[in-house]
Amino acid sequence: MYAERKGWLLEALDVSLALTGAEEKRIERTLAIKGLSPKEMARLAEIAERMPVTLTLKSGIAINAHVA
Repeated sequence: MYAERKGWLLEALDVSLALTGAEEKRIERTLAIKGLSPKEMARLAEIAERMPVTLTLKSGIAINAHVA
C-alpha cells in the first residue's frame, strides 16, 4: 500500500520468516524487494518495522530483519 501510494513501481515483494533459537527464540525476517531503488527499499524496510503485527511480536520476541 505504501509503495502504491508513493507511485513506486514495486514489481514484487516476498517476505520470508524463520523462527530460530532453542532457549531464546527469535524471528529472522527477510524482505526480497524487486523494482525499487536502494533508497526506496530502505524506506519500505523502515515502514515494515512499524507495522502493527511487527510491533506486537517485538513486545515478546526479537526480530532480525534483512533486505535481500
